[in-house]
Amino acid sequence: MKVLILYASITGNAKGMARILDQFFKHAGAETTVGTMQQTDAATLNDYDAIVLSTYTWSGGTIPEESEDFYADLEKVDFSQGPLVFGVVGTGDPFYGADYNTAPDLFTAALRASGAVRGATTVKIEQNATEGDMPAFAQFTKSVVAKIKDVQAAKS
Repeated sequence: MKVLILYASITGNAKGMARILDQFFKHAGAETTVGTMQQTDAATLNDYDAIVLSTYTWSGGTIPEESEDFYADLEKVDFSQGPLVFGVVGTGDPFYGADYNTAPDLFTAALRASGAVRGATTVKIEQNATEGDMPAFAQFTKSVVAKIKDVQAAKS
């Protein structure tokens, strides 16, 4: 099972979540690749069983500037043939009120519109991951792995 974990991170918080999830997925037996959204061609996502996006929310409740091209490319790719399983995690600062941690929802909508299958409920944390967030990451990983197995079994 191949899992691609991509992040957009300005403070290091989303990158930290990506690294944590990398360990959880490896522990679950997945072959993982970690990289940035900025340096990834959305068309290559079909080479994986699942994609996990780790993001922060930019001012005004938008996706990070460095992930805009990747986000736009999601509209041009059909992930329904795999289908590609996905999960999204986000970090944010409650200071931003209604704009707090909204980028994960935007990525979720874009992936769903492209035919990808949601593997887990989005995990949203406040700023940097703590020990208290680990159970949510463990459940997230378990859900994505289970969905991958369901999709693979349906294809057999």
